[in-house]
Amino acid sequence: MRSGELKHGGAGSAWARLREDVFRWVTRRHRADGRQAVIGRDRVYILPTRQGYMLVAMLLVMLLGSINYSNNMAFLLTFLVVGIGHNAMWYTHRNLLGLRATVLPVDPVFAGTPALITLRLEEQDGRPREAIHLSAGGAPSRPAFLPPGGSTEVSVALEPRPRGLYRLPRQRLSTRYPLGLLEAWTWLTLDTELLVYPIPVSLDAISLSGDDRDGTQTASAGRTDTTPDEIREYRPGDAPNRIAWKAVARSGQLFVRDAGSGDADPVWLDWDGVPVSDPETRLSALCHEVLQANAEGQPYGLRLPGTRIGPDAGPDHLARCLRALAVFGLPGQPTA
Repeated sequence: MRSGELKHGGAGSAWARLREDVFRWVTRRHRADGRQAVIGRDRVYILPTRQGYMLVAMLLVMLLGSINYSNNMAFLLTFLVVGIGHNAMWYTHRNLLGLRATVLPVDPVFAGTPALITLRLEEQDGRPREAIHLSAGGAPSRPAFLPPGGSTEVSVALEPRPRGLYRLPRQRLSTRYPLGLLEAWTWLTLDTELLVYPIPVSLDAISLSGDDRDGTQTASAGRTDTTPDEIREYRPGDAPNRIAWKAVARSGQLFVRDAGSGDADPVWLDWDGVPVSDPETRLSALCHEVLQANAEGQPYGLRLPGTRIGPDAGPDHLARCLRALAVFGLPGQPTA
């Protein structure tokens, strides 16, 4: 399974490695979260914000002035502000403490499309929670509010990734409630599968070099063992998977494909039938063919090196085929 973290080069890579080392050292006591985690005291970290550090500097100046002039009112004001800051620290820490976070399944996406990670936050202590922020992979979310004993869902879009199977990047829940003087945060390693399909590209839209052309018709590339179907009007009792959706879209009336011998031979989408040498381009072309065959409602099968998915139709079959294309060639998966 590929890592969920993006890689950078040069000095940025060294800085990223240093951050990862620091994170592992800080969170060495924490176990893997799985699909759900409850935020305890040992997982909440808190530090002043920029405004908080400015307030600390101002309080030091006020304290020195109070000592220098022995002014009781200045002492009173200084310690009053210190007390307000102390209460703010307690409220900020308390705003995260005890939350239950659950990661929801991530819908598969096509390469180049941002995936949406969603966490369900549940309040268990009977008090409202204000301004809870989720970030993952560098992308922040909008602030979330939880009523006493309630729950909410907060989402963040991840950066687009190449095709493959990924783990989610580390998640960060944070808050600066109530005064913005301190920030409390916790690291989560909630995990679920992130599946990225190849980009569907028609071979008609791919500019092929002379070495890539082998005389095969690009419009039917990858399709084998097919026989032409005739189109007729829909009759009650016809199978839904034989509806010709393209004809329906053009005419607004129901039509079905009808072969003279009854059921038409299934379509086979074959790796070797795609007249392209580049593996990623082949996968993109097969992805387009899978989506097209599914939209037409006809049974289809998929042949890849080391993988054969028999002819079928429907959403489950579509998901199996797209998954096979997404993980093809990854460690532990068959490759050409």
